[in-house]
Amino acid sequence: MTTSGFQVVVLPDSSWGDRQATIEALTEQGLAVLDVGTQMEAKAICAALVSTSLQPPIVVVARGDACLVLPAVALSLRTQHRDTCGYVLIDPDAPPATDTWPESPVTVVSSTEATGTSLRGWPVVRSQGDEAALVASSVLELLQVRRP
Repeated sequence: MTTSGFQVVVLPDSSWGDRQATIEALTEQGLAVLDVGTQMEAKAICAALVSTSLQPPIVVVARGDACLVLPAVALSLRTQHRDTCGYVLIDPDAPPATDTWPESPVTVVSSTEATGTSLRGWPVVRSQGDEAALVASSVLELLQVRRP
């Protein structure tokens, strides 16, 4: 299945052991993936996104500490008029909800029971060693919701 025209943005996280496997699982689904290879700080990530041609709608994938920069990333994408259709958070350090974030649906892939995100009403998918496949499936679900 090829889902042309979509762009998945994968934020940096040097401690994410399954990162490359997740990127490969996404590309195997025919998705165009932007592997953001910057430092894990909001300014560097936003600068990388500004200088990249993205195909909306966009799904942003972040893990752990990278989730903390999502409000800044969302604001950067919105000021560039880039349509974000959702976020997939993996074992997140959940960023605070603000008046501008999240503006799109959020799905959480978690390997633990104690993510604290279910209190926000976000759906949580439990990972049991199949993280890359669950992330790819979650991204595809978000994109399916946006199809006409």
